[in-house]
Amino acid sequence: MMTKTITLEEYSIDNHIDDHVEKEIQDCFSTEDPKCFFVFAGAGSGKTRTLINTLTFLDKERGKSLLMKGKQIAVITYTNAACDEISRRLQYKPIFSVSTIHSFLWDLIKSYQADIKEWVTQFIQKEIEELQEKQVKGRGGKAGEKRAEDIKKKTERLAKIETVKKFSYNPNGDNVGYDSLSHSEVVKMSTEFIATEPTMQDILTAKYPILLIDESQDTKKELVDALLIVCEKYKDRFIVGMFGDTMQRIYNDGKDNLADCIPDEWVKPVKVMNHRSANRIVALANSIRSTIDGQKQQARSDVEKGTVRLFIASTSDDKESIEKKAADFMAQDTGDIGWNDDTQYKSLILEHHMAASRFGFADLYMPLNSSGKFDTSLRDGSITELSILSKLVSPLVEAYQSGNDFEVSKIVRRNSPLLDKEAFASESDNQTKMLEKAESAVESLMNLWKDEKIPSCLEVLKNIRDTRLFKVGNRVDELLTEFSQGEDKKVTALRNALSVPFCELKKYSSYVTDNTRFATHQGVKGLEFPRVMVIMDDAQARGFLFSYEKLFGAKAQSETDVKNKSNGKDTSITRTARLFYVACTRAKKSLAVVAYTENMESVKNTALSNGWFSEDEIYIL
Repeated sequence: MMTKTITLEEYSIDNHIDDHVEKEIQDCFSTEDPKCFFVFAGAGSGKTRTLINTLTFLDKERGKSLLMKGKQIAVITYTNAACDEISRRLQYKPIFSVSTIHSFLWDLIKSYQADIKEWVTQFIQKEIEELQEKQVKGRGGKAGEKRAEDIKKKTERLAKIETVKKFSYNPNGDNVGYDSLSHSEVVKMSTEFIATEPTMQDILTAKYPILLIDESQDTKKELVDALLIVCEKYKDRFIVGMFGDTMQRIYNDGKDNLADCIPDEWVKPVKVMNHRSANRIVALANSIRSTIDGQKQQARSDVEKGTVRLFIASTSDDKESIEKKAADFMAQDTGDIGWNDDTQYKSLILEHHMAASRFGFADLYMPLNSSGKFDTSLRDGSITELSILSKLVSPLVEAYQSGNDFEVSKIVRRNSPLLDKEAFASESDNQTKMLEKAESAVESLMNLWKDEKIPSCLEVLKNIRDTRLFKVGNRVDELLTEFSQGEDKKVTALRNALSVPFCELKKYSSYVTDNTRFATHQGVKGLEFPRVMVIMDDAQARGFLFSYEKLFGAKAQSETDVKNKSNGKDTSITRTARLFYVACTRAKKSLAVVAYTENMESVKNTALSNGWFSEDEIYIL
């Protein structure tokens, strides 16, 4: 039997197997027959490149005419970092409005303050009524006390809302005060407006005749439902394009079975190539995926083979030494010395508090995380006081201690109210005094580190408040007083967190700005690294949504899992399989999976029987 020789030309054609997708998308923008579309784009398929190419095409074909009519093309993506990257690649052209979900929705509704006030009033009244009903039927104890406290706070807020002239909202941080709206309120309110108010539908479609959604599988389900309503009603003049991969849905607020909800008349192009990962990693990803939806990708014909390994260890083992041993084996098996340097590979942990424990900022992180009051702002470093310390004080201290007087002067001139530009320009006679006052404030701050002392974050905040070196906000006064019954839980949590040495703040800041080897399985979606270590450690995780022990057969399914599975609903196993897929497909060249378990044999047997790993790819440590 003759063997067919594959030519280089055929290899090249094979690697361009998805080129038809962009043409299919472009055809959707035909003025004669416009179509909405959903692009299936698995891990490493070049989804962002296709999105950018689509937007570049639209700019060329429709940009000038849309701008002349005062219209824009809207792009919604998941993170601020993704927004910045897309905007940069589009050269910040005014035809594009690139934003996160929360920013997009707020921009749409923020001018309609009367409607917002009416909605918020009705919403809070409904919440109070529901709490009062539960209070009558429910048990007492702590749950009853909490309900009573919630009723009291909501009633107080309702009374104050009557005096509000303008509601405020920060999509990227804390929203403090009775005139501020929460993230959930903005999503709920704006999506209701879009789904039910013809005026809002007209405003949306007139302002943004084209709306493209990146990471659509994790887009708020309320927004997806609302947009499907608008698409049906305005199909002749409103095009929605969704880019995503249902296997990479890892947040609960995304829409279940999104692919099944897309109308039949939508165009549904599919990208099958994985341009990122080595052959063996793509094969592993396909095996993981086969338990969920059976979609398959193919690796590039010119990609290296790659290496995957599964390391199984006891839950009680020393984690640091186990992970170091796994990295040593990876260096040995791959011949890649990058595994010998822990700054050259990415360690993916399940939850942020695991990174906090391993990297040494747990005492700062835990009070804030346990309070449940910060969520996004804790994960991205935007809590006001922490942001001041990390973005202003930390670089100032570093510059001063390294003798960089120019950098010290630059930071103070740019950010200190003591050298306010307008005041400095108008007070020509007092400029010397102003400079002396700023210099004195800097010296006062630096004295906190004198004789190798390490001040607490609270001591630093007190100092810069007293000297007015930087603006610290009103909440700092509360933080610097003693705990009192009935105080805001945010204040209590912040006071406890900021009692830690300043060096913990620096470690926390390094983590949230992605300058450590740690990241969460969820947080790296869309990113890629040459070497990846996926750490599966249910014992250290505190959530119940994911369970690697169940996925790998070391722990039985719960009754809820069995019930949900029989009803076709999500289970902890399907959620974890998707998360495992996302984490593994971040790797380009080599992948180490470290599983901590009390049932090593089950983990190994499941890995083998599922075809995820072969016998020679598994180490028992």
